[in-house]
This record gives sequence, C-alpha cells and structure tokens, in this order.
Amino acid sequence: MVSVAIVILLAGLVAIYFQCARLQEKRPVTASAGLLLLEDCDDDFRKPPFNDTVTLFCSREDPVRKVSDLNICQTVGGCRAVSVAGRFFTVCENVGNRIGAYEISTGRRLWSLKGETAGDEFTAATVSPNGLVYALSSHGTIYGDQILVIDEEGRIARRASVGGFDLVLDAERGALWLTGKSIKKCDLDLNVLVEVTAVGWCAVSVDVDREGAVWVAERDHPNVAGSTNRLLKLSSSGQILRSIGLSFSPLCVRVDRSDGSVWVTGKAVSKSAGQRFLDSLEKRTGRLPTGKTLRRFLTRPNIHPGTRRFDKNGTLLCEIKQGGFSLDLDPVDGSSWIAGDEKVYHYSRQGKRLARFRAGSWDKYIVVVP
Repeated sequence: MVSVAIVILLAGLVAIYFQCARLQEKRPVTASAGLLLLEDCDDDFRKPPFNDTVTLFCSREDPVRKVSDLNICQTVGGCRAVSVAGRFFTVCENVGNRIGAYEISTGRRLWSLKGETAGDEFTAATVSPNGLVYALSSHGTIYGDQILVIDEEGRIARRASVGGFDLVLDAERGALWLTGKSIKKCDLDLNVLVEVTAVGWCAVSVDVDREGAVWVAERDHPNVAGSTNRLLKLSSSGQILRSIGLSFSPLCVRVDRSDGSVWVTGKAVSKSAGQRFLDSLEKRTGRLPTGKTLRRFLTRPNIHPGTRRFDKNGTLLCEIKQGGFSLDLDPVDGSSWIAGDEKVYHYSRQGKRLARFRAGSWDKYIVVVP
C-alpha cells in the first residue's frame, strides 16, 4: 500500500511539473503590439529550398508566419538583422544577398534590394523616422565595407565606404553609430565624425541611450591578442566612460531608455570532459582513429548562456542564467525578450522569468513591435 501511494504521489508531481511547463510555454503576452522573430530554420544555406522565416507573435492571436523563403546563416553576433519602424519591418539576408521591407500587418513585400555582386552580404539595418533605411553591407569581411541609405521605394539614395557589423540610429541628434573593427559615429550624410579604435577583435552590437551615449558589446577571439569580452560605454563625443569585463562572450546589447540601464546577453563556451580527456590522450598517442561521430560526441563543447543588466553607471542590477543570440526590450514595461537556444524567454525588468516558448534554433533575431 505504501509503495502504491508513493507511485501515485510521484505521478501527481510529474503531472504538476508538466502542467506548469505547458503553462509557461503558452502564447507570449507582450505589453506592446507583439514580437517579430527572424529564425535560421535550416541547416543548409547552399541548396534551395530555403526555410528561414520571420514570424509575428501577438498576445491575442496565434503566431503568424509573415515572411518565408529567406536565407540567413550563423554570424558573430545579434546585430539588427531585423528592424521595425511604423507599419513595416526590414530583413537583412546575409546569405540571400538581399535586404527587404515588409508590411507588418500582412507580410507583403514593399521592396527588395539585391547586393551588387554575388558575395555581398547585408548584415544590419535601422530605420529613421522619415522612412529612410540605413543598411550595412559587406563583401568577404565581418567588419563590413559599405553603408547604404535606401528610400521608401527601395532605391539607393546615398552610399559611403564606411564599414560596420551593427549600427544604431540616434535620431534626436542626427547621428549613426557603427561597430565592427572599430566604433564610428557618423552624421546622416555618412561622414565619419568620431572613430574609436579600442577594439581587439569585433564589436558586435550597439545601442544608444536617451542622452546620446552608446553601449557596445565587444567579443573575445582566442586567436586575436588583446581581444576581450566586455561592455563599453562611450559618451556622445566618443570618450570611453565605462569598461565592464564579462565572464561570457556578449552577442547583443540593448538599452532601457527610460532609466539608462543596459541589458547584455551571450554565452560562454568551455571544453567538455570528453574533449579534455581526448586532448590529454592524443598528446601521447597522436590523433586517434575515433571516427567522425564519436569525435563529434566527445568534443561537443559545454555552453553556458547568461544575461546581465547594469545600471547606467555600470553597477550590476541582476544576473540571469539564461542567455541568447539576441534580445530586445519592451518599451512599455521594460521587460526583456531573450532569443535563446530553441526557446524565447521573457523576463521582468527585475530579472524574474515571466514566460518561455519554443522557437527553433540558436540563431534568432528578436525585436519588439511597439
């Protein structure tokens, strides 16, 4: 009788656990209009059909796949590959060699622009209040080599040989900030006003606060001397105000403009016990004939995601064990949406988890629709 009671109790606990999990993974509830999620859904970006998509999530409706047949692949950070402005959003395809604008309500393509050569990649874009799109493109380098200004009809209005991987618009001050090999501030005529070269490898993400200062996420590279994982805060004139070392590799940064606090998400990667054992063994024996499957299993790294929130002075406010490839903040309540590994997580401004739902692969770009 006792054993039967224990089994029944355990079964009840398991049922409660899965019920709670289902409740947590219900439809996302946003204070704003919704979420757009650009996902790298397929493993093969070389052969069609291409299945990468943008999906709209709304609080009161089932998710709607707005755009499909996109072609993106993994890159070095959570740049602005998808951006929202008013009635439309833009998507940058770093493999599809294309940038397009789409109507939010219907997913209808408003315009599409191909790169001029086969190797061109569009990495990031942002939209000004007057509808002009500022887009970064690259040919064979993660640092970018060109910025374009595109009008509402999809025509190139201006261009300059100024490179970057990510960018943000400071509309109030008429400035663009670009990050990559260095940190640049440009005017809206694409003239470089300030350049800060204190980047070891690559600055992969940038955002601006209401006072015109910017926060930049810089990543370490094991083969690049002087590179490091850190957050930088720069004044509007380009002076470095803060440098905050991080225990993980940052992929995306976003600023809460209501109070100047900053969120950063990313991951740390370490060797697994199997990798360390194999390394130790092969130092004595040379490379062993393990076969691809066993070697892949043994060398699969440990992934340690993480997210931090700091105040405007760089003081840690909260620490979250979940991390992601990109994140965005809801301007209504200051909550964060983190596009993590196979899930999207929703956290309050104080760092309390509110919800999660399943969503594809690790490489996801998320943006809140105001």
